[in-house]
Amino acid sequence: MGNNMAQTKQLRILMVEDDGGIAQVIKIAMRDLDFPYLLDHAYTAEEALELWQQTGYDLVLTDYNLRGTNGLDLISRLKEQGARVPIVLVTAYDTPALRRQAEQAGIAKFVAKPFFVDQFIDLVRDLLPIQSSQIGM
Repeated sequence: MGNNMAQTKQLRILMVEDDGGIAQVIKIAMRDLDFPYLLDHAYTAEEALELWQQTGYDLVLTDYNLRGTNGLDLISRLKEQGARVPIVLVTAYDTPALRRQAEQAGIAKFVAKPFFVDQFIDLVRDLLPIQSSQIGM
């Protein structure tokens, strides 16, 4: 794949969230991104790892509290599989200890719930490898 291919390809985002309501809010908010993207939704870490193996992603959004595991464990498993993309950890458990652990895990951003949707979209936009030509302005 040449570099010019990367500029026009549709960006792929993986969202790992076991709460369907929150996932729906994020899906609706993502419509404001103003560029082509595909959003895949996994409910569990296992599902996320399967999707990762099938498809490369440009960004991963994961909740901290997942069924049977947590987002930090998922992040370390993704990195073991070669993930080198920005990862955003979203959590209702905002503690200094968790922020430290997240930083050590190498996440790109830490987002505490509840969050403002427009700020979340700006953060996602900043982390994605978007060319200015892809943004409909």
